[in-house]
Amino acid sequence: MLLALRIKFSPAVLENIRRADLPEMEKAALFSGAMNLFRAGTAFKTTAAARSPLTDSALLSKVKPGALIVETGVSDGISALGLLAQAGNAEVLLTDLQAAFPYERGPLCTRYYGTDGAYLSLKFPLFLLCTGRKPAPPAGAPVVSLLNPLVSEKFPAVKLAAFDIFTGALPRKADLFKCANVLNLQYFKTDEILRAIANLSANLNEGGWLYIAQNNGKYPDGEAYLGLRKEDGRLSIEEEVNGHELLALIK
Repeated sequence: MLLALRIKFSPAVLENIRRADLPEMEKAALFSGAMNLFRAGTAFKTTAAARSPLTDSALLSKVKPGALIVETGVSDGISALGLLAQAGNAEVLLTDLQAAFPYERGPLCTRYYGTDGAYLSLKFPLFLLCTGRKPAPPAGAPVVSLLNPLVSEKFPAVKLAAFDIFTGALPRKADLFKCANVLNLQYFKTDEILRAIANLSANLNEGGWLYIAQNNGKYPDGEAYLGLRKEDGRLSIEEEVNGHELLALIK
């Protein structure tokens, strides 16, 4: 059943939910539920509110006025509500490899482009086809935003930006990074994880912190995190909670 829904699902459903006359919490849950069924290339996006409370608490204890907090891999941003609510005078930037879908309507199908230029999807009346083609979207194409409407409602100034943890460069270096449920051995090889950490470090200010978190039932409290601090251009583990699986790799 879920597979069938994934095959038929397209980003247009997200816009329909956004426009629906529903209570805000119901709309937010429906939007996140749709994101959990959503196919982005060969991967499926998952999201939930308040997923990493231990990590959020540790990160927020380091926040100074004017700091830039960047959360990566936020999907629809609902997981960042806690950070946004408690960030005070700090700036919070939400990022994901896929932040929106440019699209182009045609007589037979609607073409949805990956913002990373990695693929093209074609939505026909009864199914969604993810092709192997990699065309760029047309200039000025309309987009379907993947930012949850509850985030937009509560924090109108917050944006969801496209950022590749392996190669991306931020306009302004972060003071604090949160990377939750992205870097793990199920998704990436060890050399890929180290490459991502190196790029995140390059986008981090001296004295800044990178928090790498994972939610999994194998950990006490269902959550583990590593807190890495950047000093003299290098990251070192300063905090560790519940035995994150990357501890041995990064030490």
